[in-house]
Amino acid sequence: MYDSREAVHFIRSHSRFFVLGHKEPDGDCVASEVAMGSLLVALGKKATLHSVGPFDRPEIVELENRFSSTIPADRPAGAAVIILDCSTPDRTGPLGEMIDGLPCLVIDHHSAGESFGDARFVDSAAPSTTMLVQQLFEDLGVAFDVEVARLLLFGLCTDTGFFRHLGVSGAETFRAVARLVELGTSTAEVYMMVYGRRDLATRKLLAELLTRTESHWGDRLLLTWQMIADKERLAATQRGEDDLYRLLQTIRGNVVVALIREEKEGFFSVGLRSNSSVDVGAIAASFGGGGHRQASGFDTRGTLASIRGTLLDTFRPLLEEM
Repeated sequence: MYDSREAVHFIRSHSRFFVLGHKEPDGDCVASEVAMGSLLVALGKKATLHSVGPFDRPEIVELENRFSSTIPADRPAGAAVIILDCSTPDRTGPLGEMIDGLPCLVIDHHSAGESFGDARFVDSAAPSTTMLVQQLFEDLGVAFDVEVARLLLFGLCTDTGFFRHLGVSGAETFRAVARLVELGTSTAEVYMMVYGRRDLATRKLLAELLTRTESHWGDRLLLTWQMIADKERLAATQRGEDDLYRLLQTIRGNVVVALIREEKEGFFSVGLRSNSSVDVGAIAASFGGGGHRQASGFDTRGTLASIRGTLLDTFRPLLEEM
């Protein structure tokens, strides 16, 4: 179990909350926000959900209408903020400036990042932020229904790769899953929430990324890239990198998977996945990003060639002689 006392005190001390997550949200982020909103309302608090998006992952698009991309300038007296699944304050995007000066609770499980906020419920041993939110429900004695249980399981499955990333210390996680399943959800329906709803164009894009994947140092590093022109040519509107990581990480001998994705001209995001023998969270943090030991990312300016070269230089001393 994780120490939630600071978070419990913060929640009990305020009556009106703005609930925020990170930009480019994933399943764990949006599920944490929605579940947290339900928790606050059940406690008699007022809460609104906020995210700058984009909601371009097929598994979360149906939740977009629950969120606002702005925060009103006339903030009510006594308002406070809860930021979920963010390792650094800038991950909230423009929303960060809108909540400046308000008391802030941070709930997160990333292994790399900054210490910020007035109160913190942060534990890198937790497999997902939804796991920490589930504990808050239980520690505060608040019952939740099957919809919340489904969201909590959805977020957990998203961040654990459907339990692939859990180690020998995962017993408590499965006990928490059992409590969720007892409420009426199931891993079968959540599997389709996480991995279903893909369109054919996204699968064709995935095929291109797999085809151009480079192997370095005996498949220990697998590197590929996605340009804006790729999505435009295939008319792909969804993101499919989670499937890419999942497939490439099954290659025998693989240690790290890297995806360079063009976001706009001269600006790229880099996603990193590891089998845990290399801490990609620390590597991402060295470039101004963050994440977990096994999953992280950062944003950078440059060209595809320059970023590719930087990644090879970074991983060479770690992987070449492994």
